[in-house]
Amino acid sequence: MSQEESRPIMYLFVNKGLGMSPGKMSAQVAHAAVESIFISDPELVKTWRLPEKHYIKIVLEARNAEHLDTISKYLEDRKIKTVRIIDEGLTEIEPHQVTALGVEVVDRNVVGKTFESFSLYKPELDIKVVFRWNIMELYVVNLIKVLV
Repeated sequence: MSQEESRPIMYLFVNKGLGMSPGKMSAQVAHAAVESIFISDPELVKTWRLPEKHYIKIVLEARNAEHLDTISKYLEDRKIKTVRIIDEGLTEIEPHQVTALGVEVVDRNVVGKTFESFSLYKPELDIKVVFRWNIMELYVVNLIKVLV
């Protein structure tokens, strides 16, 4: 790949502090992705949409709304446009909460290490294992072993 070839990418941030369900969080990140297109350079978006560019999107996490504001200011100070996603509060969370932050499609060759200090979004895992022994099932399994 030549140095001049652009490497477009979309970064999206999600407010992890709201404890949104996976579905709610996905919808908010989708809103951020759509809005990011509208603030992006149309020529870079065209390149980003080429089949070999694969529409690369990276979802990063923010601890809370204040962290999202700090991230937005950090990026805007570097002339990178952002858009806040504010929820209406019709389902899981209180109205007027900042749920996500969209970032214009950027060229990784231009932004360099700007995004390296941020963490990939990783959900908190709440794993519950339930063991149920049905005595009748255990009896039937052992009976079959004896008969075979």
